[in-house]
Amino acid sequence: MGTAAGSAVALTCAWLLVCTGVLLHPQVTQQPEPADALLVLGPPDPQRVEIAAQIMDAGLAPVAVVATPDPVPGTWPSDAEFMERRSYCSDESLPYEVICFKPNPSTTQGEAMKLRELAEERGWDNVIVLTYRPHVARAQVIVGRCFDGTTQWPTFDYQENYSLFSRATWREYIYQSAGFLKAWVTPGCDTQLPWQPKTGV
Repeated sequence: MGTAAGSAVALTCAWLLVCTGVLLHPQVTQQPEPADALLVLGPPDPQRVEIAAQIMDAGLAPVAVVATPDPVPGTWPSDAEFMERRSYCSDESLPYEVICFKPNPSTTQGEAMKLRELAEERGWDNVIVLTYRPHVARAQVIVGRCFDGTTQWPTFDYQENYSLFSRATWREYIYQSAGFLKAWVTPGCDTQLPWQPKTGV
């Protein structure tokens, strides 16, 4: 029993160390350079959209591609309303093009597949990809399977925001670990889980 408990503690500690290194200290781009497009991974909450607007207003890309999945249960009501309104998708006053899409399937993989489609259509070979810090490493793996070009990875939060003793941090560690496991069992750009296929629509 003691040996089993000791092994469990050791594995838990190792998992925490890996999560802290991979999720809170990913390879990010401090100062993005001009690119062919900006891809905003969902959900398009106000903070994410604000940072995306700053990148676009700086003239770093002529096109913003925004994934607009439906808000998940538990989303803060004001954020859910903002995401459902999607006013930036139809704002003709913006000095750049905005492409909004619902990922199919509604996952990071679905977003990466859409990037592949648009990159092939438009000849993109350098894209800025925006997401939050704990998601960066996993998104890099998935996007890299679908897009052969250069990617830049700014983010909008800091590792200091994640305390080891907070529920938010533990939730991210568990969620992203499960996401990495899924990515491992679905190699390639198009491989889908049997119960979560692309709809074909």
